[in-house]
Amino acid sequence: MSETKSADFASPEDIILKKLEYFKQGRSEKHLRDIASMLKISSELIDRAYISSWAKRLSVSEIWEELQKRV
Repeated sequence: MSETKSADFASPEDIILKKLEYFKQGRSEKHLRDIASMLKISSELIDRAYISSWAKRLSVSEIWEELQKRV
């Protein structure tokens, strides 16, 4: 009898949004470095419009916009 296993995965966009929220809470540069690395490695695969839309809703759009200028 085979056992069914499941796993949850987060999209890169959702990880970026969560890291933006973590940065806002604790101001740890590690989160911004992580996001910058993700953008450098997979920039063409990341839906920046999705992030921008949600960043506004989550009140982290200023951080997101500044980070994009850095990368």
